[in-house]
Amino acid sequence: MFDTHVDTMYVWVAVGAVSVAVFGVVTQLPTSASPDGAAVATTIDEVATSPSGSVTTRELTASDWSLTGRQVGLRSTGGTVHETLLRPAVPATAGRLRTVLDGTPPSAVYGSPAAFRQATEAARTDGVQWRTAPDRMTVRRVVWGGVDVTLVG
Repeated sequence: MFDTHVDTMYVWVAVGAVSVAVFGVVTQLPTSASPDGAAVATTIDEVATSPSGSVTTRELTASDWSLTGRQVGLRSTGGTVHETLLRPAVPATAGRLRTVLDGTPPSAVYGSPAAFRQATEAARTDGVQWRTAPDRMTVRRVVWGGVDVTLVG
């Protein structure tokens, strides 16, 4: 009546193995959610399709971001997401493009629309894949002298 069954040892070993496996899966789960790339892409698209001079800001929960033509990427400890944009956008993280993004008219910063166009084309092809993400992203649509661009920074 009080004898141990032979099967008891096998059950304890199996329960222990399953517990170790479950613990391994749980410790590999991300500790936070991935960034909301769809909301960021929607914000950029809304400004890109709005009238000239439109501007908006959005808080970012990502640690890094990338903008390559028609794709925005966000990366954090929770994962990496990429979203496609309706229209191309230009990263404006430093220099004179950042000044235009912050609200200064391009005519006050650049000598001609051709110089402004050249600066936006250079920013599109600067080769930087990932940048440190700001706490708040600004998006502005600028139209000047035939140059129609959406700046993001």
